[in-house]
Amino acid sequence: MNVGMRKRMALALTIGALAVGTALAQEAAPGPGTPAAPKREASVTLWGMWKTGGWAMYPIGLLSVAGVALTIFSFLAVREDKMVQLALVPTIQDQITRLDFRGVTSTCVGSPGVLTNVINAGMMRLADGLTDAATVEKAMEEAAVEENVTGMKPINYLSIIASIAPMFGLLGTVSGMIKAFNKIGLGGMGDPEKLAGDIGEAMITTAFGLLVGIPAMFFYFQLKSRFQSNMAKIGRVTGNLTHHLEAIIKKVEAGEISIGQFNPPAAAPAAPAAAPAPAAAPQA
Repeated sequence: MNVGMRKRMALALTIGALAVGTALAQEAAPGPGTPAAPKREASVTLWGMWKTGGWAMYPIGLLSVAGVALTIFSFLAVREDKMVQLALVPTIQDQITRLDFRGVTSTCVGSPGVLTNVINAGMMRLADGLTDAATVEKAMEEAAVEENVTGMKPINYLSIIASIAPMFGLLGTVSGMIKAFNKIGLGGMGDPEKLAGDIGEAMITTAFGLLVGIPAMFFYFQLKSRFQSNMAKIGRVTGNLTHHLEAIIKKVEAGEISIGQFNPPAAAPAAPAAAPAPAAAPQA
């Protein structure tokens, strides 16, 4: 499945979800000529279920909003062109070949991303002069660990939401059952209508907690897989660049490559033009 098909499928799923949410939020209006439903058959709406769910629906609703925001943000952050930045690799490799480490730093700063941040950390070790490639590789590994921790933070929050939302639903279930049993103890067993609200609260909160937790867990594993895949590609790219740098350094040490050939001396400034001779004074 190519990227275009994935985008179209995601768009279709989004439109479908919006349509279903709109349909649930609206009351079922009878069409022309349709007999009115009996009074006891109340239409079920999203807002009606929200009110029945009670206090537990508010934290679950906040978790759902946070889950959607984190999912959108994470999908934008784990894009391959945002993390791996393969288009910059030929330019950086050419700059390393020419020992233009300042140019590599400028390229990395001008195009911030995970790959460029890792490479820039290695180039900073070369600020005091040419060193061995092991120092650069160590700096890149340290930066990769830091980028891994930073990039996984929003994705890990999705895992937290997936765990907490069903717990709030279960807490709402326990709260509703406690209320129902209290009414039973007060003699409400003979009037089921008095128990309907509390039992509805118990069931609806569990359902909504699962509706928030299951998609959050699904997107957590999907985003985590994409992020780890991109980090593996970054490790391969930085490994190739480090190997290339080591080969260039060995050629410089063996005298096969002269640093001066990549940094030619600046041209000598042109001599100032001779001042024009003063004009002869007119004779009396």
